[in-house]
Amino acid sequence: MKWTREELERNDSPVSFDEDVEIDDSAFAENKLINAVRNVHIGGTGWLDDETGLFECDIHLTGEMLLPDAITGAQIAVPLETDSHEVYSFEETDEEDVRVVTDEVIDLLPAVIDAIMLEVPISVTEVEEDAYPSGDGWRVISEAEYQESRKNRIDPRLAKLKEFKSE
Repeated sequence: MKWTREELERNDSPVSFDEDVEIDDSAFAENKLINAVRNVHIGGTGWLDDETGLFECDIHLTGEMLLPDAITGAQIAVPLETDSHEVYSFEETDEEDVRVVTDEVIDLLPAVIDAIMLEVPISVTEVEEDAYPSGDGWRVISEAEYQESRKNRIDPRLAKLKEFKSE
């Protein structure tokens, strides 16, 4: 999924792509919420706008993310499906959403990695509530159970007010 500026200028029709991609796990080394991706398939269309000199690309991405379980730390396979619209410029620009091309070669892989990173959920778990870990004097509870326990709890700073009676 790389094209040179010369290839794009020679070809008047849009560029289509539909392929499986291997992404090295080291691409996600900075993000502790994702261990790896697999079965990544990328499809889409790109076109060079002769007037602006921008290369625009619509990408559809599917695959599977391998994420750590928020409770047990075990690896969980989570489906991935997302769309992305990317814009590339061969000239320097101040536009935030435009990727500046170096060496006259457009490479979609960094955009694909960014799209995957944006889809990573904050936390995932496959553990059922009744299987949450516990120990001597402690246990993990669900958010709903926590909220329920807080509902009837009196703020200790206001507990003394219960002693006063209104007449």
